[in-house]
Amino acid sequence: MASILKLQHDNDKCSSMKGDDLNELSKNKKRKQVRVWCDGYDMVHFGHANSLRQAKALGEFLVVGVHTDEEIANHKGPPVFTEQERYKMVRAIKWVDEVVEGAPYVTSVETLDKYNCDFCVHGDDITMTSNGLDTYHK
Repeated sequence: MASILKLQHDNDKCSSMKGDDLNELSKNKKRKQVRVWCDGYDMVHFGHANSLRQAKALGEFLVVGVHTDEEIANHKGPPVFTEQERYKMVRAIKWVDEVVEGAPYVTSVETLDKYNCDFCVHGDDITMTSNGLDTYHK
């Protein structure tokens, strides 16, 4: 199962959660639709689709941020697909409800708030910026 980061507005930090904790928290969030954020996707493949399936199972609405060519080139090297191709590929995945074009490479609390997301989900792969910081360091 993917690593799950819970947005905590009170202290501006994200903490890892596992399935049972998340399920209990999701049950208690009846006041509004639970929205989940995922981002990345330089090269879209079956593993990404599977992680998006898992992410969608954690809430009712899945928002997926896709980075620009410039952001990917800055942090990872030349992109495999163009951003327009990536937008189309991610939109074609049936579990995706909304695609945010030009999502920032570093996911912040402000980004999650802007798209009204309750959780940020990411797989277990290493996510570093070009300066060596974790993209989810806050």
